[in-house]
Amino acid sequence: MVTVSRFGFDSGAGDFRPAELSENAAVVMERRIVARNDRGDAIETPDQCFRRVARNLAEAELRFGGNEGDRAAAEESVYQLMASLDFLPNSPTLVNAGRDLQQLSACFVLPVPDSIEGIFEAVKHTAMIHKSGGGTGFAFSRLRPANDRVKSTMGVASGPVSFMKVFDAATEAIKQGGTRRGANMGILRVDHPDIDAFIAMKADMTTLQNFNISVAVTDAFMKAVEEGTDYDIINPQTGEAVGSRPAREVWETMFANAWKNGDPGVVFLDRINAGRANPVPKRGPVESTNPCGEQPLYPFDSCNLGSINLGQFVVEAGGQPRVDYDRLGQVVRRCVHMLDNVIEMNVYPIPEIAETSHAIRRIGLGVMGWADMLIAMRTAYSSEAALQLARDVMGFIQREADAASNQLALVRGSFPDWADSIYGPRGHEGPRPMRNSTRTTIAPTGTLSIIADCSGGIEPVFALAFIRSHYLDKNDPTKRTELAEVSKAFEEVARAEGFYSDELVRFLAEGGHLAGRADVPQWVKDVFVTAHEIEPEWHVRMQAAFQEATDNAVSKTINFPNNATVDDVRTAYELAYHTGCKGLTIYRDGSRDLQVLKFAEKSEEQKAVEAAQALVLQHTGPVRRKLPDERAAITHKFRVGEQEGYMTVGLFDDGTPGEVFINVNKQGSTVSGLMDTVAMLTSYALQYGVPIAELASKLKNTRFEPSGPTGNRQIPIATSIVDYVFRYLELKFDGARASAQPPLIPVDQIAPSTAVDETINVYDAKVLSGVGCPECGAVLFYGEGCLTCRGCGYTKCG
Repeated sequence: MVTVSRFGFDSGAGDFRPAELSENAAVVMERRIVARNDRGDAIETPDQCFRRVARNLAEAELRFGGNEGDRAAAEESVYQLMASLDFLPNSPTLVNAGRDLQQLSACFVLPVPDSIEGIFEAVKHTAMIHKSGGGTGFAFSRLRPANDRVKSTMGVASGPVSFMKVFDAATEAIKQGGTRRGANMGILRVDHPDIDAFIAMKADMTTLQNFNISVAVTDAFMKAVEEGTDYDIINPQTGEAVGSRPAREVWETMFANAWKNGDPGVVFLDRINAGRANPVPKRGPVESTNPCGEQPLYPFDSCNLGSINLGQFVVEAGGQPRVDYDRLGQVVRRCVHMLDNVIEMNVYPIPEIAETSHAIRRIGLGVMGWADMLIAMRTAYSSEAALQLARDVMGFIQREADAASNQLALVRGSFPDWADSIYGPRGHEGPRPMRNSTRTTIAPTGTLSIIADCSGGIEPVFALAFIRSHYLDKNDPTKRTELAEVSKAFEEVARAEGFYSDELVRFLAEGGHLAGRADVPQWVKDVFVTAHEIEPEWHVRMQAAFQEATDNAVSKTINFPNNATVDDVRTAYELAYHTGCKGLTIYRDGSRDLQVLKFAEKSEEQKAVEAAQALVLQHTGPVRRKLPDERAAITHKFRVGEQEGYMTVGLFDDGTPGEVFINVNKQGSTVSGLMDTVAMLTSYALQYGVPIAELASKLKNTRFEPSGPTGNRQIPIATSIVDYVFRYLELKFDGARASAQPPLIPVDQIAPSTAVDETINVYDAKVLSGVGCPECGAVLFYGEGCLTCRGCGYTKCG
């Protein structure tokens, strides 16, 4: 039976069938989303998770005069949105709705006032937000510069950069609700006296591991850049100019640092304070964004995000693909209603955030699966047709979201700050009733796109094929069988067009591109293009096309090849400004230098030698190689998280390692005893001829505390001391082999309670970041303005 509530929710037909989750989606749901008991075991299925969330959000109907029929219809509607994979809300909603925490928002901005009391109050609030599963953004622009006089103590100020490290340390100490690590955005105005130190602060790639940073650029600064003039440097304490700088010099420093390692990004400050992005000016000005930059927010502001899977809305009509705008419009209206319910059911981490969130009722409906839609429409990502389709689709979503919020306001009332907003009687968009001050945002969808089995956000696809290694041999559970897997859409086309082959799939999985294949039609090469085959200009223009019809902002990474120049990055920055983007994040491939691991193919000669060695060992037994009494050694100081230690490697006469000693500072501790044992066993293994690479393949990615940043640029993050030790040994003594391997992630490390016994190799090595995943040890990739792991669903941006 179909039930329709007086608020428009439709309970749906009785023959609804949930979409089947992909294998990877099921793993990520089990590992990161579903409810668990005290032992950490999953106690609900993904479908039960969707039902839990729907039931909880539907309770909001009763708060607005609805009856049980309205509530039941809302529950079924929300459930079907998620279970069909047409739409998914942000991860905190999936994780926390209907559970004790009940914190449903993904992102927040906290003010950082210029006082010790205010700064550490913000640190406390940050800890509370991260514990609840949210990410935080801060503007440090109000802090007086370093060495400025503090009248109350006659001392000198530490400055914004120093205090940012305090926030970073607090974040490092907190795991976000056990499901997500903390993520921050730090922003400083370009006219702050400490801007040079801010721009350079992440150049060593070890400082501020839990922060993205962006420079807040003003229109006045950009005018000075264009004219080649100086601009004023302002002391935020007095508001007076304390000097001037050549604008082009600072501008060039910004994008030169971004060329090196991706930081800092830019936020166009005046643009995020204009128009729909600043709907309630009395709450502003907007000074900061959330961790990925897509959500400009007021102090103590928050946003509830969710994304529509665009790949689900392409249908055939007359033998041609087209967008199903009728069904898309229905889904948009239901999503707006649902996200308004999220505001109502949310338990916010601090009272100030609750007040702001209810006063302006900001929501952020976005999209994912854009590349899937383009492929289904047979439209090349880097084409004018794709840009126009982006404007059409997002413009339609914006109009439908506006209409839905308007209709909801007629039933529930406009947001409380409406009279002082751009939609109120004196506003340039009003008077127009509106339930939500903003409706649309293009947010990162790292975890959501894995669950929905679609491309992330508005990014291109990252690979057409990849390697999945299965453990299939029951007699040898450590033996891997490598199988190439391919994009379903690409496989369908390749088979239909007659150019499919296992050799082609293997070629793509090993990093090859269609452009180099004579057997592939040109239109297929154009449509099935991957991120690093697209010129940066098209990335920027696509971001700008979506921005035209988005209230808030757009999260996207502008990918550059390794050989891109600093001038190429400059061009992207300036194009972003002139095409209406609200900010920009770039990443140049290979600019973060961790060796990407891949198992190299053995030569026939090597295989023969190993076979001979095995035959000798079979008949003679293992032989221990003795170290000389006087031997050379290497001592290496290391840090993992807050734990420091020393590793000494004794060498055979030929320079190969034969023994390992590991000393950590906490003598007599469990960690110290464990490392003594690991060192002794490793030494014996080396002396009996076990290769470093073999030991490393078994012991890397071991996860236990202490873990975290290391200070080593080649191994920036370690999941344990054991993980660090064996990554270091492999890089030091087996570098040729290490430099050729892509990360293989045992699923039993991703989701220990599942029965899946696989290892996932995450996509094309050419788009990987060189930064290790703190959850599973895989190398993260850049996309949607953030570092993301396609294996376990971890995202650095919360």
